[in-house]
Amino acid sequence: MDFQIPTEEQYAKAMLALLPPGKAWPRDTDTNLYKLFYGLATQVRKVDEKAISQISAAFPATATDYLDEWLELFGLPDKCTTWQSSDEDKRAQVVARLTWTGEATVAFLKTYCATIGYTVDIKEWGGAVCGGARAGKQGCQTSDRLSESIITINILNDKDPTFLQCELQTVLPYLTLYVFRQGKPF
Repeated sequence: MDFQIPTEEQYAKAMLALLPPGKAWPRDTDTNLYKLFYGLATQVRKVDEKAISQISAAFPATATDYLDEWLELFGLPDKCTTWQSSDEDKRAQVVARLTWTGEATVAFLKTYCATIGYTVDIKEWGGAVCGGARAGKQGCQTSDRLSESIITINILNDKDPTFLQCELQTVLPYLTLYVFRQGKPF
């Protein structure tokens, strides 16, 4: 959003327009009353500028003044990020946690990875379908490891895979993930 803040002259004229009509309240720009309102308008404009800057300062994706409050809300930094991590990484993690819906679909995971700055290719490798695959025994028993889903994530950009792996293990502890960078295990 791009807000247009009125000029001091526009503020002064708007304040003068609130006064009752008559000779006691001249609206000419060379009067002392106009100069007084122009001086007040300068301060009003500064307040409005600060208020508008707070919108982006408080929004999670662009947070500056309120980044610590957003981090505290999500229990961050955690084992994946530290106070020494860049503000950009912290903001990305806040936005990712804020938009997390609990999904584990490939499309959602790609979006989640993109939110924290990773370009990835994800493949899901499923095992046997319960009751559908047989090789001499009923599938999906507690000892049947083939019924588990495995996800491989190939990081296509040059970002460090450590943070991504830590973040995904935190939000998806029930999945088996294998992370690669440029097609090679790290």
